[in-house]
Amino acid sequence: MSDARPKVLRAWAVAAFLIGGVLLLGPMVRAQSCDPTYCGLRWRMIGPFRAGRVNAVSGVVGQPETFYFGSVGGGVWKTNNAGRTWKPVFDSQSAASIGAIGVAASDPNTVYVGTGEADMRDSIQFGDGMYKSTDAGKTWKHIGLENTRQIGRVIVDPKNPNVVFVAALGHAYGPGPDRGVYRSRDGGATWQKVLFRNDDVGAIDLNFDPANSQIVYATMWNVRRPPWFIYAPANGPGGGIFKSTDGGTTWKEIDEGIPVEGRGRIGISVSPSNRNRIYAVVDAFVVDQEHPDDPQKIKKLGGLFRSDDAGATWAKISSDERVWGRGWYFEKVTADPKNADTVYVMNTSVYRSTDAGKTWTAIKGDPTGDDFHQLWIYPDDPKRMVLASDQGAIVSVDGAETWSSWYNQPTAQIYHVGPDYRFPYWVTGAQQDSGAVGSPSRSRHSEISNRDWEGLCSGGESGYTAPDPLHPEILFGGTVSRCNVVTGETKNVSPERGDDQIVYRHDWTQPLVFSPADPRALYFGNQFLYKTTNGGESWTQISQDMTREEPGVPQNLNAAAAADAPKEKRRGVIYTIAPSPLRAPTIWIGTDDGLIHLTNDDGKTWQNVTPPSMSSWTKVVMIAASHFDVNEAYAAFERHQLEDYEPHILRTRDAGKTWTEITSGLPGGVYMQTVKADPQRRGLLFAGTERAVFVSFDDGEHWKSLQLNLPPASMRDLAIHGDDLIVATHGRGFWVLDDLTPLRQMSDEMSNAAVYLFRPTDAINLPPGGDNGTPMPRDEPLAENPPLGALIDYYLKTNAMGPVTLEILAPSGETIRRYSSEDKFPPVDPDKLNFPPYWARTSEPLPATPGMHRWIWDLRPTPQQRPARGGGGGGGGDRGVSAVLPGTYTVKLTAGGKSYTQPLVVKMDPRAK
Repeated sequence: MSDARPKVLRAWAVAAFLIGGVLLLGPMVRAQSCDPTYCGLRWRMIGPFRAGRVNAVSGVVGQPETFYFGSVGGGVWKTNNAGRTWKPVFDSQSAASIGAIGVAASDPNTVYVGTGEADMRDSIQFGDGMYKSTDAGKTWKHIGLENTRQIGRVIVDPKNPNVVFVAALGHAYGPGPDRGVYRSRDGGATWQKVLFRNDDVGAIDLNFDPANSQIVYATMWNVRRPPWFIYAPANGPGGGIFKSTDGGTTWKEIDEGIPVEGRGRIGISVSPSNRNRIYAVVDAFVVDQEHPDDPQKIKKLGGLFRSDDAGATWAKISSDERVWGRGWYFEKVTADPKNADTVYVMNTSVYRSTDAGKTWTAIKGDPTGDDFHQLWIYPDDPKRMVLASDQGAIVSVDGAETWSSWYNQPTAQIYHVGPDYRFPYWVTGAQQDSGAVGSPSRSRHSEISNRDWEGLCSGGESGYTAPDPLHPEILFGGTVSRCNVVTGETKNVSPERGDDQIVYRHDWTQPLVFSPADPRALYFGNQFLYKTTNGGESWTQISQDMTREEPGVPQNLNAAAAADAPKEKRRGVIYTIAPSPLRAPTIWIGTDDGLIHLTNDDGKTWQNVTPPSMSSWTKVVMIAASHFDVNEAYAAFERHQLEDYEPHILRTRDAGKTWTEITSGLPGGVYMQTVKADPQRRGLLFAGTERAVFVSFDDGEHWKSLQLNLPPASMRDLAIHGDDLIVATHGRGFWVLDDLTPLRQMSDEMSNAAVYLFRPTDAINLPPGGDNGTPMPRDEPLAENPPLGALIDYYLKTNAMGPVTLEILAPSGETIRRYSSEDKFPPVDPDKLNFPPYWARTSEPLPATPGMHRWIWDLRPTPQQRPARGGGGGGGGDRGVSAVLPGTYTVKLTAGGKSYTQPLVVKMDPRAK
């Protein structure tokens, strides 16, 4: 490679991602409806590229390189190259959790998607029914079954794309009629519930007879989750295996030989090469009520069962617990399409039997337990398959000898976000099923890639991560460990260590936060609140048990779930901790069983400030203490475990004596996950729901969408770091809204103005990212760095009359850079390039259309004219021109014959010496 070539590649790297990145990862999502005064803002995905859980996969008959997967929190994705790259194809829809995918064998353009994962995890996300595409995923239409919530399987008649069956598990936390097997004969225009047991029993799996689609098999499951944390859900009576021989109109139970006692989830697969051979993997166990905590006394009845007479009778072929254990989470089986004796079962590993289920060999997995789910095998070539796992979706074309990567799917399920104190800062959080992860907000390379993000040494798969404000290399996480992210040295510093006399209670994630008023003070909560000021070497318990003494059992539980409750009356935990930024001894806490407490003396005394209307098992998911008034706080809570899916945020201005609900503008039927208050502008709030992000400019009185280009996802946590807003999504990783300065400057004056120039935040002169040689190929997973230079925002109420210009004036008053809406740029001629055109950066003139616009000045004066490579409009510029010196510059916007100015401070890189 010549000396000149790398410079060209580096200069165009950002634009190359904008072309290549949309193709590979689709970070650009169709903009949601938003206020035109800030619609020019844009979220930026920063990874990680380590995938999250997938339950649903499918191939396409006749297209051996094409596969789909459905993330449990990140939508539907598609590959046309056997998993080398994946593209999101569902981001324009409202639901993010995918439970099942069915592709019509007779029409590969017809794809059905059932939303709402059916794995019954404590963190389960709900769906809103069925969707259909008739153009192979390009566009989608919602086709009903909105209230089914969780869908386990979708199958399409192999000869008729309009006949589709849906296994609806139904509500995870309560009874309801919207469960069972549904059938449509008109492509989803109408639905009939064709198999229904009662309000507690849902459907979980489906299969066609391979020779006659009038014969349909279904499995039913009675399962319920309680509002308190417990690892496994409770199985109830009424489940089993059912068969229809008239296309689903009537059904007969066919589970002779399948254990009834302790029956739970059942997965089923009919052999495509022998229609009489059916495999079923069955979860069945009974806990000894006198010794419920003794695993040795559990009666284990599950296993791999087989029928060789089309379901008339069943025999247990294997009791191997590797293939059926923890069955509520697994129990999926797939028969080989060519060999009736070959069958696969997914569990902590993928197991294969070649003797009709008698013996099993692990063929995919590792010692940590990756956890695998659905397997789809190409019917004409059994070596081609796509596999769903907790780590994403992977494809094999050689019979499971090798697999594609799961490090090319940015579908991480993050619980909380903790930006650290390095420069540029890193974003940290716990990733479900994989462990804590950190990603830089800005890479030293041309873009963020797999060589940038890291697994972290503290935080686990579900805990908080708490970077040390005074020691940027130190990270706290989980329950609690302390580690050095540079050396990897880790130490257990939990306040729970060494005390065997107390039974500590935990939810799946427990709060761990530093005080913004005292950077030495770190707080951790279980049922008690603890404080350390020496990095966890010692802790002080500063509260009693803060949960409800008798929270009771809610009415939405069935008998099995109620009976599965812990023996102790108290079951709740502290779920959120909010130390005041204004006064270190003031701390707010909220519990997952519906209490809010406040201390003004660092835990010596506590006040119960719970609103009178807050009932047991209301989960207080986040409290945000005000940055302007010590008596003011905001509390987001949710009650979907009580079958209340409405959003709830409370505000107090009198230290909890009274509370006001502030939810106007938030969509109904979607519960809250978080609320945060801006530290610089009073009354500027941000909120995350189970589907989207919102902003309020008036202290919560009214909310507006801040979704912009974000895909739908569970917005589990928000953090404000300097001028950036960061969201941790439970299905699409981390996203950053670079420079929220315009939101801090929103006012009536601004929204009523014909033209408005926002005052830009300080610009830092940073070296451009580079690759020191060969850039990353465009088919690698990539994410953008933040813009390099000064971010200049302006608003036009209407189309400008005449040209719009933007000038940069030096401290001396001299114009050193000028942009215009009438700038012309010669197009890039691909026939004259000595590299593919997707590397070429194209330029656009300064926008003159209505709305808010963001423009990037690269901190350089006007470059000398040279042959067109795509000019410098909107950032980029010529890196051969030296950057301006630090100082105070002036931004001048001219529109409609009037000029507007704002100062712009340019600073040196704080790392420069």
